[in-house]
Amino acid sequence: MTKTLTRRAMFLFCLGDFSRAIFNGLTATYLMYIFVPQANSSLPLLLPYGALSFAIVRFIGVIVDALIDPFIASKSDNSLNPAGARIPFMRAASIPMAISALLMVFVPIGGKSWINVVWLFVALLLYTVFSSLFLVPFYGLMAELVTDTKRRVYFVTINTLLFVVGSAIIYVTPIIKNAMMRAGYSELTSWRVAFLVFGVIGGVTALISSFSLRECDYVQRVESHTPLWASLKATFRYRDFRVLLIGYMFMWIAFSFFNSSLMYYVTMLLGLSDSYSVVVMAIAIVVGILTYPLVNLLAARFGKKPLLLGACVAYIVIYTGIYCYPLFDGSIGGLTMGILIGALIGFPISITNIIPIAAFADLAQYDTIKTGVNRAGMFVASRNLLNQLSTAIALLIVPFTITGSIIEGSANPQGVRLTAIIAAGTIAVALVFYAFYNDRRITGTIDEENKKNV
Repeated sequence: MTKTLTRRAMFLFCLGDFSRAIFNGLTATYLMYIFVPQANSSLPLLLPYGALSFAIVRFIGVIVDALIDPFIASKSDNSLNPAGARIPFMRAASIPMAISALLMVFVPIGGKSWINVVWLFVALLLYTVFSSLFLVPFYGLMAELVTDTKRRVYFVTINTLLFVVGSAIIYVTPIIKNAMMRAGYSELTSWRVAFLVFGVIGGVTALISSFSLRECDYVQRVESHTPLWASLKATFRYRDFRVLLIGYMFMWIAFSFFNSSLMYYVTMLLGLSDSYSVVVMAIAIVVGILTYPLVNLLAARFGKKPLLLGACVAYIVIYTGIYCYPLFDGSIGGLTMGILIGALIGFPISITNIIPIAAFADLAQYDTIKTGVNRAGMFVASRNLLNQLSTAIALLIVPFTITGSIIEGSANPQGVRLTAIIAAGTIAVALVFYAFYNDRRITGTIDEENKKNV
């Protein structure tokens, strides 16, 4: 008989998503800020055809990520390792993931060079492979550790709390950078020190997560040898999975535009120093954490779908407000607007960090009930496949949108504004697809099965 996961075990395991938040912040928020600097920045131009080179490298990296995930999921789902089908992958990937993330900013040449492009490309590919080796099994195991749909929302809430805290902490990066610059170091060296600090933190927390529990104590494995493509095809046969997946895909296109542009919003649209990004996100984190109990209560009372729809509406309003901010003619100060963004976006962030992950885990469990085969890893990989492909397109477009140039250029206010309205539009598309998701049918089937096993 399997054990019930304690709250302490939940917390330690979920440090894996704290680690993800650290590395996601470094690579999604700051990497482009370093390699595609503003015109008044003291950062050197490190890549020939800066925006174009960076966009192509990121695009290829995300495509590789999308394509490798199903392969890793298949290996994990079919693994007969006595230590478990997920944990051994996580343990092997933790340290290499951290090292490869750091290598991206330690390019060897201090000015424009194709050597830097190759270095960034190789480091990014290594990071992509090792992060997939960690995260695909991590989310696969997360779907298996808790089988009760209501308790799963609580489990995902802890996971989300740690992800959000990690996302908040990573916004201290500019403060560390600025402190190093005041001590006399160059801006590039200062960014590298900040990356090093958080790279160590991310690597350590990933290790803690991977050694936090004995997988066989909580999950009973059923031997499976489903071929990769057959498993991938079977995953997409559920209408609700397809609907949820497409909505999630468009939602993350919007998030890619917003997350990549946040530093530019703070500095170029609001007229604040980059350190104020910490203030904006700190407010969002506090509001988000305070509303976690509300998310759990509302999900238990009304289901997941209404919360997703409400969050999408809120994002549309916020992103549109960012786009329209220059039209206010200074009637709203930059700091005031930053505080408003943080206060308004906190609750939607808490919803979209908790509910989709719980919903995808529900679908994986629903599939196991219907087929008798555990393919939780493939559900994670299938989600990542389309999500990463769509994100790749977004990352290819964002640098050109911000600079207004396909070859060379610095970030400009008009391009930065445009990213916000594009994000609003794609969130609107996500809202339409989420409207067709039948949450009640999925959770009802799971609840009936759990009652049989009591």
